[in-house]
Amino acid sequence: MSQNLTLPAAFALQPRDELIAFVGGGGKTSLLFALGAALPGRRILTTTTRIFAAQMKLAPEVIFATEDIEKSEGKIGDALDRHGTCLVVGEVEGEKARGVPPELPGQWLARPDVDFVLVEADGSRMRPIKAPAAHEPVIPPAATLVVPVVGIDALDGRFSQITHRPELAAELLQWSAIREQLSARDVARLVTHPQGGLKGVPGRARVIPFINKVETAVQLKAARQIAQQILHTPRIDRVIIGAVKTEQPVQEVQQRITAVILAAGEGKRMGETKQLLPWGNTTVLGQTIRNLQQTAVHNLLVITGHEAESVNRIAQEADVKTLHNPDYAAGEMLSSLQTAVRQLPENITAVLVMLADQPMVKPETIDLLLAAYWQGHSDLIAPMFAGRRGNPVLIGRSYFAELLALPPGDAPRTLLRRHADKLHLVKVPTDSILRDLDKPAQYERERPSS
Repeated sequence: MSQNLTLPAAFALQPRDELIAFVGGGGKTSLLFALGAALPGRRILTTTTRIFAAQMKLAPEVIFATEDIEKSEGKIGDALDRHGTCLVVGEVEGEKARGVPPELPGQWLARPDVDFVLVEADGSRMRPIKAPAAHEPVIPPAATLVVPVVGIDALDGRFSQITHRPELAAELLQWSAIREQLSARDVARLVTHPQGGLKGVPGRARVIPFINKVETAVQLKAARQIAQQILHTPRIDRVIIGAVKTEQPVQEVQQRITAVILAAGEGKRMGETKQLLPWGNTTVLGQTIRNLQQTAVHNLLVITGHEAESVNRIAQEADVKTLHNPDYAAGEMLSSLQTAVRQLPENITAVLVMLADQPMVKPETIDLLLAAYWQGHSDLIAPMFAGRRGNPVLIGRSYFAELLALPPGDAPRTLLRRHADKLHLVKVPTDSILRDLDKPAQYERERPSS
């Protein structure tokens, strides 16, 4: 696990002037205090709803907002001078303290002596997931980041017991009858529903869900499934998977990766178009697409060139988009990759460069590369077997401009060589990453028996 995955880095926070609001269920208060402790500068923690009096003890100092605003403002400044952070709440009533008016956090952020304001803006009665009532959440209008929180244990218990306001959740999910358990897809739908996890989010605020309490391999697999579903909502910036109450609170930062399948080649050494050759009950390209569709990549893009019509047909049958490279004959692999990168939307953070003639590379191998990226190891990642580097390779957006600047006749591997100190090599258990189908003898040796 990369130690680069701190909470501030995972949320990609600015050096200062961020107002972060936490909504949903599954550990909002714990995340608020953990992030508050990890941030630099001077931080105010607060709530616009309620907070348990016992949880207030987690703060080094508590300031009670009173009707005497000027006096309270002075107390906040003194507390920040002493500790760098403080918790501001309203009056204590029984076991809970009341929240502050939603306009106050924005006013605090405008102070020159405040760098961050963190707000618990929702209640869930300790449940891992919820649907908000009409009066919820209470997100400050000045929020720059909204964090919908969900516990992975939302998948484990009975729906009616693990969900806060289950009748409202069932309505958002359009269930005709209450079901026994939530699925990964259900959780993702609640997190991304305009009247669920996205309710009341200010127009300019970023949205980064946090899937909490993920500590085992089984839970991580389920969390990845939820994250993949969530990322189909354009409003979402990224998805963080972690366990706040552990030494390493962030396990992965899930972002959108496009698998670019380079299928424009003429297959001169093969003597025919190798991506169109039979492979089991499909083609070489068809199997490569199938393998990628079983991985956690966000979407696929096939780059066409030679025999574009036939390649298009295979991609369309698999419901995969294509993009034509008119310079395929002269530009080779680099021009195809550059064609793809120029067309990628801004929310794609990396490309997985896949050769069309590597149907032998299994989904499990590809997922090892994706996991290394999500775990923060590098923006340049390649597989390695027995000390030899192979394909596919992953290239992050931070290298896109340099990739596009490579001259005609160059190759993507130039980036890997130029930044060898940044390249993260992932050991894989198979030599399939080293093999391709350049010649007829290789094809006959590799193709599956019918």
